[in-house]
Formats: sequence, structure tokens, C-alpha cells
Amino acid sequence: MGTIHTLLPRLTINRQFVEDFMSADVPCFAMGVVGERKSPRAVLALRTVEAIPSEISQGGFNFGHSLFGNSKFEVIHFAFEFYNFQTYNVLVNPNNHLAKTVLSMMIESGEYFFFEVSPGGAVTAFRTEIKQDNLSEIKANLHRIKGSKTTDRQYVKAISGFAKNPQPAGTMLTWVCRDNVEYLDLTGDIIEMNPT
Repeated sequence: MGTIHTLLPRLTINRQFVEDFMSADVPCFAMGVVGERKSPRAVLALRTVEAIPSEISQGGFNFGHSLFGNSKFEVIHFAFEFYNFQTYNVLVNPNNHLAKTVLSMMIESGEYFFFEVSPGGAVTAFRTEIKQDNLSEIKANLHRIKGSKTTDRQYVKAISGFAKNPQPAGTMLTWVCRDNVEYLDLTGDIIEMNPT
């Protein structure tokens, strides 16, 4: 009997999104879309200053989320805790077309990809299915998120307040690649990623 190899599907992603994300200052975070077997899937991506050791990333990470705000505005908080290494935080303005599209895609499909990009450009990809309790805060508030009116000023103020006392403690990521809806296009100029 020969060895059986699992074939991992090729992933496609918008070339301009990748180029802009790779040229952004680190540490940073972006939301986008990746194609898997011709189906679009949400993707969350982060780039860090320091390399996350492979033995750490192979152990996975804890993905947390919450909704901050008051009766006038809201922001979404994501936390990525790499066990025994570092926690990364980012705030996202839900009054953003790209963010609404990606979040809706995550909830409706029940799955998403997460990319961790090392300083050298290597990508560790995680594909996850959203379990019943995953993204519960976002699911419960999806109607509010879709109708968000959070202004840029409110968003910047929320970042400033959060950065003074981040919970959980960790490195703050800058949300980049958020204002070009063409990043969601997987029919034009794309890059194919070949998983190993």
C-alpha cells in the first residue's frame, strides 16, 4: 500500500489586498476574502513585528471577541492569544462596508480563515468552523453591527481609550486595508496560494 496524502485546496486572494497588507506598517490586522474551491470565505489576517515560533503557532490560538460602546456607537474587539507567547488586540469599526461584508460572511457560512504572516512573509493559515458558541457576541448583535453609525471620530476615541487599559493585555494591532471594497473581488487580479 502506498502513502495516502491529503490534498489541500489552493486558496485565491486579491493581489492588491495582499500587496497593500504586506506594505503596511507592523503590527497590523486586515479583514478580507479568500477563495477556497471557488467559494468565498472570510479571512482575518495579522502581521507581527516578532516572528511567532512555529511550535507556538502549531498549537493554535484562542480567538476572543466582544462589542464595546454605548447607545450612540459600537466597535468590535478581536483578541488573538497565542498560548505561552503573546496576545494581540484590534478594534474594528462596524460602520465599514468591508467589515460588514466579512463579518456577515463569517456568520452566514459558519467558517473563516485566519492568516498569520511572519516578518519574512511566510503564511500560517488556520481554517476554522464557527461552533455554536463562537462569535456569540457578534451573532447576538449582528443587527446592530449591520446598522452601525459609528463615526471615524468615535472609532479613534474608542481606540485611544482601549489602548490605555487593554483587556486582555497585549499588543495593539492597527486595522489596515479597510477602505477599498475592491479587495473583496476574487474574479480579477488574484494570487494563488498553494498550501503545504
